[in-house]
Amino acid sequence: MNIWIAASDGRNDLVEKFISENPSITANTPDVNGYTAMHAAAAYGHIDLLRRLTKEFGGDVNIKDSDGDTPLHHTEDLSTAKVLIEELGCEINVLNSEGKTALQVAEEDQEFPELIQYLREKSGVPIEQDSLGIDANMMAEFKDNIRYTLENDRDEDLDSESLARKKRLEQIIQGGNAEEELEVYIRDLVRSKMMGSDEAEAPQDGPDSKRRK
Repeated sequence: MNIWIAASDGRNDLVEKFISENPSITANTPDVNGYTAMHAAAAYGHIDLLRRLTKEFGGDVNIKDSDGDTPLHHTEDLSTAKVLIEELGCEINVLNSEGKTALQVAEEDQEFPELIQYLREKSGVPIEQDSLGIDANMMAEFKDNIRYTLENDRDEDLDSESLARKKRLEQIIQGGNAEEELEVYIRDLVRSKMMGSDEAEAPQDGPDSKRRK
């Protein structure tokens, strides 16, 4: 047992024991992945523990793990998100190492609709759009354009970079989770353009939850 497992299990008593008996352990002490008791409490929705870690033990609500994720990035339920934002004052638009906010991570997972709606409202994102300003019609148009390009671009007319991109898109289209993976690819492309990058970093294995459960 360690403080990170204790926090994941919601063991307030053990977390307090670890902190009080070992001066080198705090609410912000990271494991090998930069994961802290703050991240664990948020990920598993242990709200009372999260409050104690922050208010009594100096926990940083915006602390980042090795992926740049804050406790809010790891949050999977509406109640925990509300406490982090409205009570504990976490920053909602912190970017992780991939340049994604907690909302954008949740949008890619598509597993927690209430959480997504709340984060959109708090971020001022119109309900019909995602955090990148893409609505359903725009997403459909992006997909149609990609499929048209794949059908009409001949391999012999493409340079090596364009050919590699085409092959990657063909893998996505032919995969078992094509629609979701294609949306992730499109969002990464749009995000890279917004950040001034010339090329999106295409996901290699499809959408991947950042959760460490």
